[in-house]
Amino acid sequence: MGAAAFALTAEGGRFSAHGAPSGGFAALDPDEAGRRGITLFGIGDVQFGPADLLRLTAGALAEAAAGRLRPVVGEVFALEKAAEAHAAIEGRQSVGKVLLRR
Repeated sequence: MGAAAFALTAEGGRFSAHGAPSGGFAALDPDEAGRRGITLFGIGDVQFGPADLLRLTAGALAEAAAGRLRPVVGEVFALEKAAEAHAAIEGRQSVGKVLLRR
């Protein structure tokens, strides 16, 4: 899936790969990224120290409190259907957050 997503990345865009749900990371051509002006990021690029983490968290919470940051909720499941919620996540069937409600 990563290689397909990379192909859709806009010229001059950013591409971030942080997981390997299909068993491995997609092999990306850094030369192609360079030709297209795409900046590649990996998990190492988002490891923050305590001070940065505190600053970034405070900023995100302030944006949410001001109504400028809203999560995308893909599906809501009753708590009794938690197994179905997990299956939707694992099967990559949902876009956005999956929530459980009582």
